[in-house]
Amino acid sequence: MASITDLDYTTSDSLDSGKPPQLANFRTIFQAFEDHINDKVADNLVALANDAYGSAYTFDNDGVKQYTDDLYNKTNAEDSYTGGDVTISTTGAWTDVDTTNAAISITPELAGDFRVVFQFNVESVTSNATNATNVKFRLTDGSENSTAIAKFHRVTGVNGTTDTMQVTLEHSFMSWSAALKTVKLQYYITTSTNTTIKVLADSSHPITMFAEKI
Repeated sequence: MASITDLDYTTSDSLDSGKPPQLANFRTIFQAFEDHINDKVADNLVALANDAYGSAYTFDNDGVKQYTDDLYNKTNAEDSYTGGDVTISTTGAWTDVDTTNAAISITPELAGDFRVVFQFNVESVTSNATNATNVKFRLTDGSENSTAIAKFHRVTGVNGTTDTMQVTLEHSFMSWSAALKTVKLQYYITTSTNTTIKVLADSSHPITMFAEKI
């Protein structure tokens, strides 16, 4: 367990109880106090602040907490969308599912790493016996894309079939700055032959989104 050595002034006490104190004696004692505060108390507090909050933390000597979201109340954001299914149809390019509603925004108070999780349901409905659905999903903050990519691939050979799959995507975005960040859900359709593809968004199949500092 971490500890700081107790200050014992007697180790530097050179005063003679029978004589008036001399300036040199006082200086020796005060130096011992100074060394203890500077080399143990201050250095250990700085080390603790750096370990807990990083180099951006500053001591302002007012005794008031500096951050709303501290180590106990970590910075996080949570959202969901149930406003209506989103039909996706663009092929051959990464495209936002819904720029406004399939996205979550968060403003870190401190720079750091953040974990983001999206969960949603994708549906494919065929309109011909000759059909195919091949679509991928990822998360992006505009600069960094998730390494995890979910794939939904269906070929039923039957007209009028409905296939639904739940998807969970998680990614840790590294070294975010202390500024507004928005993470969006994107899709990439490789094949859509006689199918209608939707990301469901209703009370029974919400798009849920969560971000937190890690």
